[in-house]
Amino acid sequence: MTEPLLLADIVGVYGIKGWVKLRPYLEDPTILTRSESLILTPSAGAKKAASRAVNVVAVKTQGKSLIACLAGVTDRDDAESLRGWSIAGPESCLPAAGDGEYYWRDLVGLRVFCRDGTQKVLLGEIDYLLETGSNDVMVVKATDDSVDDAERLIPWLPDTVVTQVDLDERSVTVDWYLDA
Repeated sequence: MTEPLLLADIVGVYGIKGWVKLRPYLEDPTILTRSESLILTPSAGAKKAASRAVNVVAVKTQGKSLIACLAGVTDRDDAESLRGWSIAGPESCLPAAGDGEYYWRDLVGLRVFCRDGTQKVLLGEIDYLLETGSNDVMVVKATDDSVDDAERLIPWLPDTVVTQVDLDERSVTVDWYLDA
């Protein structure tokens, strides 16, 4: 079984009826209400607390925040005790990526190549991705067999910079340049 995916963090409370404020890691937070196998994971500082199943009854936007009603959390004190906890779930609760779409977790660790003339040159592997607002950015770290030991920030621009993604081969080909 794979490790549950982090879907949201509980960052605060809302009102007196036990609603919590969330920091979601999903484009569509309503996935939380449609998933049956969610797990509430304690914060690092929680003493003698264990992960447990959780049911998200409702999710809605409140101002710039996202708030949620969790089954069994009925008052502000209950909600406050969950501050810093996380909601995780199985990979199966996420929709399948569309054609040409990828989850970041599937891209991390892929080897990144560029062309230098007729040669395919290894730049390194994707360490993580950054969301910048205008476009996402791959942080490519050097590997033992990469062309040099440089870390590169390469924009995730499909069909312009990112010319091919092959999940089976665990590689990404980019139209990028070698630093001189």
